[in-house]
Amino acid sequence: MKKQLIPTKLAVIALAASLSLVSLTAAEHEATHDGPMMKDGKMMVMKDGKSMMMKEDMTMTDGTKVMKDGNVTMKDGQTMMLKDGQMVSMDGKVHMMKDGKMTMHDGAMMKDGKMMVMKDGKSMMMKDDMTMTDGTKVMKDGNVTMKDGQTMMLKDGQMVSMDGKVHKMAKETKE
Repeated sequence: MKKQLIPTKLAVIALAASLSLVSLTAAEHEATHDGPMMKDGKMMVMKDGKSMMMKEDMTMTDGTKVMKDGNVTMKDGQTMMLKDGQMVSMDGKVHMMKDGKMTMHDGAMMKDGKMMVMKDGKSMMMKDDMTMTDGTKVMKDGNVTMKDGQTMMLKDGQMVSMDGKVHKMAKETKE
């Protein structure tokens, strides 16, 4: 009887650990939608899915500063002016927004069997292999060598962001 309880306890512990990991991932995902954004020429702040007028300058967790007028000073000192639809997430990354959802991140993506490069919301055919900031290598044929040496082939709709993370992109809806 005692031997049967040990696997059951282990299963309960594993289930609890996986559930907490899922909720952490969901919380991290929601947090990426919080932050200042330029909408219709006005600076707004997104918080928990609600937007309000930006009343004061903000500093993101990585040190990036976003001013009420839309000027951004990145952590490396580089400056830029937010364009309509651009948002700075709380981690200091700049994203394009459409209909309240983040659009493409910068990186490499397999789309319709072809490798594409995304940069500042624009996509183009991938001409050369890329090395991401964490050392992950993305080949123009879709093969990826992660920083730990693991390899994979990107499937249609998968993307590697500049930080080396693999994402499944949401399907675009045609209007």
